[in-house]
Amino acid sequence: MKLEPSMIAALAACICFGLHYTALRAASGKIGDALGGLLLELAAAAGLLVLLVVSPASETATTTRGVVWAVLSGLCITGGVTFLFMSLRLGGPVASTGTIALGGGVALAALASPFLFGETFTLRRAAGVALGVGAMILLATEPAER
Repeated sequence: MKLEPSMIAALAACICFGLHYTALRAASGKIGDALGGLLLELAAAAGLLVLLVVSPASETATTTRGVVWAVLSGLCITGGVTFLFMSLRLGGPVASTGTIALGGGVALAALASPFLFGETFTLRRAAGVALGVGAMILLATEPAER
């Protein structure tokens, strides 16, 4: 089985997000939610700045629309990270909070993308969204650890 380059990049993102959730869980309860989110965002910004310096060439032209959508996305991430810190601080396990936050976001985007971007919503995608939502329900209703 040969993976497409986009899927290899997605798997790399998966590893990064897994490490992100692990580090976020380790930090939660040891730093305020907003300060934790700010430091996370500052570290992300510093990392991206390094990437821009190291690899300044881009295959895509920058447009005003692209900038506006990127900023909106960043504001949404800020809210998501802050609520994730809160969820973990309040005792939410990584398995369910991460699945709900990231998986739920992906499921919502998958449902909205046919309307917003004209993407095809196939039976395969519907099944994937259903499985993801099922996983969120299973993990969110798991009895608390004692």
